[in-house]
Amino acid sequence: MRTSEFAPAEVPEGEFYHRLARGSRYRWWVPALSLVVLAFLLFFLWVAVVLAMTIVALAGGSGLSPGSVRLGEIASLAIGLVSTALLIPIVLLVVRVVQWRRVGTLMSVDGHLRWAFLVRCVGLAAVPVAVTTALYMVLSDESRMGAMSGGLAVSVLVIVFLVPFQSVAEEFTLRGLLMQWVGALGGTGKSAMARVLRSPGPAILASGTLFAALYASVYPDDPWTTAALTVMGTGAAWLTWRTGGLEAAIGLHLVNGMAQLMLCVLEDRTAAIGTGLVIGAGPPGMGGPIGLAFAVGTTGVYALSVTWLARRTGVRRKSRTAVG
Repeated sequence: MRTSEFAPAEVPEGEFYHRLARGSRYRWWVPALSLVVLAFLLFFLWVAVVLAMTIVALAGGSGLSPGSVRLGEIASLAIGLVSTALLIPIVLLVVRVVQWRRVGTLMSVDGHLRWAFLVRCVGLAAVPVAVTTALYMVLSDESRMGAMSGGLAVSVLVIVFLVPFQSVAEEFTLRGLLMQWVGALGGTGKSAMARVLRSPGPAILASGTLFAALYASVYPDDPWTTAALTVMGTGAAWLTWRTGGLEAAIGLHLVNGMAQLMLCVLEDRTAAIGTGLVIGAGPPGMGGPIGLAFAVGTTGVYALSVTWLARRTGVRRKSRTAVG
């Protein structure tokens, strides 16, 4: 049957998740072009975010002189989450237009987001995250929970409505686009380099450690949080490869991020969210070796439970192979 020359590449047959970007329309120059277009779009996103922050600050009575632009805590929280969420259309555009493949190949080996599995992963993530959050509250020196005010209620609503999009955006970028970008570099040759790049190790390592490396470059004196971010990122990347899709990574990211930001708001530390000091490493405010232990425990328990669920329900790890 004749197919259109402009049709997107189909899902590669019999491949693990990290290799799905190397379809029939893959060319040697596609990875480089993907990076250039992504950088170009991210620059315009940054400009748009700065412009939005300036407009909101001016509407709130801030001045334009250097150092005088100020945003309210709720506005900063909302703009930060929305700007991250806007990575979703950017990543999908790169996948569909630059890499010329179906956007479903970014989501799983089945070519779409597996909603039932995602819902189950969210439920599994809730258990270890709830335990570590409870331990954090017990180990805290003092209770800092505030009464529910109008501003607090708005902050909670912002988190509930926007964190899911922010979580999906980061996983599309780090565990999706980046992981498949690295996995596609390995060709079909027999050289040692090609075999290494085809293996899941480099893709998992790059996908799991990039955000931690960026954090370390900004906060070099906080190795514990860097280590915790590495644990959680690498765990999410391994689960993406092991389950053949982004659902497990999204589930952990969503639940953990929701718990972190909720605690920040309830403890009247909304302003700290934008600093990066509470990102990723277990419950906010609990850094050091305890925060790392929480990250290891949460990721380990979640990985075991998701692996068990995936095996029990027959979640596909490789793309389908044509029959006949």
